[in-house]
Amino acid sequence: MPDMIAERTLELTLPSGTQESIRVRVWPPQYRPRPSAPFWEADVEVAGAGKAHKTQGVGIDAFQALYSALFLIPAMLVIYEDDGRLSWLDEPWLGFPEFKLTAP
Repeated sequence: MPDMIAERTLELTLPSGTQESIRVRVWPPQYRPRPSAPFWEADVEVAGAGKAHKTQGVGIDAFQALYSALFLIPAMLVIYEDDGRLSWLDEPWLGFPEFKLTAP
């Protein structure tokens, strides 16, 4: 696997006041041909506080794979919702793109 291209550390504040670091990492898109169709994948990982999840953004080119990987991150962070409050630079906005599936 190539070197990662981006990493961000978030803070998870537990109800006890203890803080845990949550690392979000993204690797560069790679071409991964399959018998059914050629496509690109960009690996993304969220890990910390005893949990880890890794998946891939997928696309028909490298740009689309990277774009989809970035949009997966908020959904991956949901595993920490019941554990405490996530923050980045002491702010509640974590700096990742989010899909809004309902009207405001």
